[in-house]
Amino acid sequence: MCGIAGVYHQREARPVPSGLLRDMATAMIHRGPDDEGFHHGGNERLGFAFRRLSIVDLSGGHQPMSTPDGRYTVVFNGEIYNHTDIRAELEVEGAVFATRSDTEVLLHAYARWGADFLPRLQGMFALAIWDERERTLFLARDRVGIKPLYWAPVPGGIAFASEIKVLFRHPDLRPALERDEVARYLTFLCVPPPRTLFEGVNKLAPGHWLRIREGEAPGEPVRWWSPLPEVGYRAPERSLDDWAEELRGLLEDSVRARLMADVPFGAFLSGGVDSSAIVAIMSSLLDRPVETFSVGYRDDPGFNEFAHARATAERFGTNHHEVVIDHDDFRAFLPRLVHHQDEPIADPVCVPLYYVADLARRNGVVVTLVGEGADELFFGYTFHNRIRRFVERWWNPVSRLPGFARGALTGAAAPFVDLPRRDFLRRLRTGGEPFWGGAVTFFPAELERLAPGLAGDRLREEVVDRIYAEYDAVLDPRDFPNRAGYLELMYRLPELLLMRVDKMTMAASVEGRVPFLDHRVVEYAFRLPGHHKVAGEVPKAVLKRAVEPYLPREIIHRPKVGFHVPVTRWFESVLAPLADEVLLEGGLHELGFLDRRETERLLADARAGKGNLGMRVWALVNLGLWYRHWMGEGTA
Repeated sequence: MCGIAGVYHQREARPVPSGLLRDMATAMIHRGPDDEGFHHGGNERLGFAFRRLSIVDLSGGHQPMSTPDGRYTVVFNGEIYNHTDIRAELEVEGAVFATRSDTEVLLHAYARWGADFLPRLQGMFALAIWDERERTLFLARDRVGIKPLYWAPVPGGIAFASEIKVLFRHPDLRPALERDEVARYLTFLCVPPPRTLFEGVNKLAPGHWLRIREGEAPGEPVRWWSPLPEVGYRAPERSLDDWAEELRGLLEDSVRARLMADVPFGAFLSGGVDSSAIVAIMSSLLDRPVETFSVGYRDDPGFNEFAHARATAERFGTNHHEVVIDHDDFRAFLPRLVHHQDEPIADPVCVPLYYVADLARRNGVVVTLVGEGADELFFGYTFHNRIRRFVERWWNPVSRLPGFARGALTGAAAPFVDLPRRDFLRRLRTGGEPFWGGAVTFFPAELERLAPGLAGDRLREEVVDRIYAEYDAVLDPRDFPNRAGYLELMYRLPELLLMRVDKMTMAASVEGRVPFLDHRVVEYAFRLPGHHKVAGEVPKAVLKRAVEPYLPREIIHRPKVGFHVPVTRWFESVLAPLADEVLLEGGLHELGFLDRRETERLLADARAGKGNLGMRVWALVNLGLWYRHWMGEGTA
């Protein structure tokens, strides 16, 4: 796991300063404290910077790495789990290798197959390859978006990096707010690619590559992967047991592949079915105890899962480690949180995630396996099922009524529902979508009062409609579990959940690996009929059946708790002072898009305990802290 960065002056014949590359490397030292490297190409119009967290081939994986003839040079962040298989194939065709590293395999694979080498890779990655002969820069991101890659235009060329803060080491790039993205952040808690909340800074979308040629402006990114099957696919008639057996084999192969490391590794353990299954499979594959790590909250036992994690750890004989945090720890980490997030990732779970990653690092563990992705792929969230029942029982029948009848019915119901549900009625009346993903915080009706200038932004709906249109062109739109899962996979998962894993683990110089997001598991999930994901009201039915040989029923079928933070309970001690400071006195207040009276009303309701408003306040506070950090006083 590493950090990569570079500059290419493809439209102007001027060199990339060595000092700039060193500054960029320094800004991401947390991503790679073990080594650094630099490369110039194209008469120094191209420059690479690299920081390394050594995991595989500790002595032979130095980057940037070039082919013996000097034509191709790569910087690479991630892991290629099947690199030995690709190496063997390339050796048959005459390639000669000098190291055991997966980095060198990427070089030879690109030299042999060009961009077509990407579908051969099993792993997580963000990479840049320079072709000295063709004077082209090739950027690519893994299928699901486990590793980030950002880029921005600079005078005469572009700059790219693993983190946005690295781009701002370039003298011609300065942090500025992209106001058009604020409404999408407040709705989805993240910003969809290709934009970010920083003006002029882009993110390469998951499963895309971008080629920049000398003398030309960057073209449009090319999509090289989709999780959906071919058009016309029809799932075979198979029992739940048959589907579960296939999934069990895929998960075992995925976990086995992610044990590839020359350094100590372990797993984050909550005691839920996802993390427990990973630990169980790891235990079956290793001849030594698994190192497991959990985080909990002091004085907030209702949010702790220590008892469940300890039970799993005891069952599989792991070396178990715990860290306990409270509101003081939460508040103390906030300045570093905002810095390491780059963009505001309005999920307070980032804070305990950092502390558990730091716990792993302090115990000598550099690689951890985490359970992200299972709920999105296999319909595991409680609210998913609530919305599914609502859609099947109410939305679908009403949506089939004539327009005048829908209008009359929704109009009559509007005065009796709260603002979020009123927006459901609006979309039902106009033929919109019932499900906008798992991170909806402010619907248009709420934004109309809180931030009138943002409420009319219909690009949020366009994001959802575009993703659903992709799904509907291939699979049955009546399959709600799969259709909702595709939206989550293509939006919320990479830009919220995976970015919190990447940014917080790398802040502690730890690599996080996600077995449930092996691309073969993801593709399987969309070949699987949705009725096997939720069977008889049991969420994640096929996954639970798949792990029955590993886990007892009390782990598999205990109610889902989820990884939460007691932000509502910590409101007075943490959020209230920050909210007054960044929402009413400065920061976002200075931007002028928040209505002061409505902001004060929201904070008063939160203080009075009217509804669970902690997450909404946190979304605004995180945005305000981010704005103050990057664009206010003391800009980083």
